[in-house]
Amino acid sequence: MIEITNIILALFSFLLITFVPLNIFNTKNKIFNDCSSLDLASFNLIINCNILLIFSLLPLAMENYNYIYYTFLILFFFYSYFLKFKNLKDFKSMTLNIIFLASIFFIISIHVTAKLKLGWDAQFFYFIKSLFFIEGQNFYDLNKFQYGFHPHLGSFFWSFYWKLININYEYIGRLFYVFVSCFSLFYICKKNFEDNDFRIIIFFLLVLFFYEYERFSGLQEILIFSFLILLSKYFMKILNTKNILYSIFFVITCNLILWIKAEGVVYLSIMFIIFNLSNKINIKQKMYMSLCFVLIVLFKYMVYEISQNVMLDKTGHPYDLNYFEILNLNFIIFKLKLIIPYLIYYLLNNIFLIFGIILIIYNKYYKINIAYNNSMLLYLFLSTCFIFSAYLFRDMEIEYSIKTTMERITFTISGFYLMTLVNFLTDIVDKFKKIKSKS
Repeated sequence: MIEITNIILALFSFLLITFVPLNIFNTKNKIFNDCSSLDLASFNLIINCNILLIFSLLPLAMENYNYIYYTFLILFFFYSYFLKFKNLKDFKSMTLNIIFLASIFFIISIHVTAKLKLGWDAQFFYFIKSLFFIEGQNFYDLNKFQYGFHPHLGSFFWSFYWKLININYEYIGRLFYVFVSCFSLFYICKKNFEDNDFRIIIFFLLVLFFYEYERFSGLQEILIFSFLILLSKYFMKILNTKNILYSIFFVITCNLILWIKAEGVVYLSIMFIIFNLSNKINIKQKMYMSLCFVLIVLFKYMVYEISQNVMLDKTGHPYDLNYFEILNLNFIIFKLKLIIPYLIYYLLNNIFLIFGIILIIYNKYYKINIAYNNSMLLYLFLSTCFIFSAYLFRDMEIEYSIKTTMERITFTISGFYLMTLVNFLTDIVDKFKKIKSKS
């Protein structure tokens, strides 16, 4: 019974950060032109995650600000929705969708709380970092930890919600990962919170195919996967609307990825290239957003390099420039003979990835959504280059490295393909409805 109570408390805590600071029903505001209520909910999630990132960098113990922050969110929620705008009718219109999203979250959470086994990386890296924050230490104490090259943000989210609902169950923090993944899938399937249509079935099917407990065993790939899903929809909105907000949130979502895993800089670089090579985005917008990309990278560099060399212990890091000196053609061919078969195997075992690639080829042949599909082709090329580079230039035993990490890399990358899959499924259903109505 206590687990059910904990999950419900966690759910309300997570839902709150999708409702404030922006009022999700205030879509008539000129600033939010072309934005749906669900768009604004996703903006709120990204805003709050970035605020938590800033908190995580403060030289303060978490207990000094976590309850204050959530008290502010609760007060702002009641002011915005019940005192200022009085959106009670709007809440009623979206009740079914919220209940369905909450139900999926609840079912997955029950399974996560029942198993509790942490993944290998989670046990030795991310869980330990979360304990730093739980025990009253801060970001600047993390340089005591041997494996400093692992970014801290996912561990901070874990500890923040673990500490917020202070009942000494670590899984509460990991339920935040469950919520972010469920919300991101819900976001790309639905146009807004209010509609009750067939897209809810697509959402259910995506959850059914993607869920495995290991995704939520404390590993950080699920967060990057979820944020890549959000980015895929933001990017489509950037190409189809003139609202600059989508570009802004595209960049600050990339900022979150940068602080979750060391590979985050690669995903950010891929997004940067895709953004700047799209011919549907004007030069002025590219210049401003490129400057923002550069600034967020410099900000991380400043934090890591200037702030007393925090977390710069590279001991055990598998990437080393000196490794290039021992590479030769025979060694590269030897590695490729292992990389290619395993890549094909993991590709065929990832339904999102295989269907995403098939649909990109299909859309290219039939010239469907040309601008977006060209960007997806570029993403396919760049992400494939990343996979090969990660193993060709990695100073580790190659077969062991592939067996332990490639499935997670291919899973993470597949997040950006989901928008293409959802578009294809919704188009099929729309065509079926038209045929049925004519008959």
